[in-house]
Amino acid sequence: MNNNSTNKALQRRNAFLATITVVFLLVAGLLLFVPSHYQLVVRDMTTKGILWTDTIVKGDRFSHRYIHSVEKSPVKEVFEFSDAGKLMTMESWTKSFGAGLPYQRIGEVSLQDGYYVLKNINRPIHEDVLRIKPSDLYPHTFSFQNQTIYLSKQPFVGRVIEIDVIRSSWWESSRLNKERDGNG
Repeated sequence: MNNNSTNKALQRRNAFLATITVVFLLVAGLLLFVPSHYQLVVRDMTTKGILWTDTIVKGDRFSHRYIHSVEKSPVKEVFEFSDAGKLMTMESWTKSFGAGLPYQRIGEVSLQDGYYVLKNINRPIHEDVLRIKPSDLYPHTFSFQNQTIYLSKQPFVGRVIEIDVIRSSWWESSRLNKERDGNG
């Protein structure tokens, strides 16, 4: 084989390797850095440690139910991840009105199953993060899609927790799930 043939073979091989490298880097960049979806997270406010996470899409709703600490009556609040990418308070269900409970006529008000129901509130959550401190004195639940978790049990109880939506890439989503599962 002459020198000219060897050079052409090396040039073809180098061009092929360069093409494969560029394609690999483009795919890796897309997977690792391009935001692909949103994660609904429950995390410890102090440590920022992830306690629970799941994928959420715009228009999805979640809720939490608890017993009001002063009124000792059940409350249900419903939130939506809006098309604008904001967390919005959409509904409030209460059995009474008092300290810390809604009293303004916002949205549509009705009486349903013994609850005063305020619907279509469409009010953004302050700083776009819901912060709560669950107690183990009364049941406190968080529901999203077909899942219900007890915030009044460990690892949630006694902490100030944040419920937030974060935009994440495929890579970040995998990392969050590992962190939540204690493998991160």
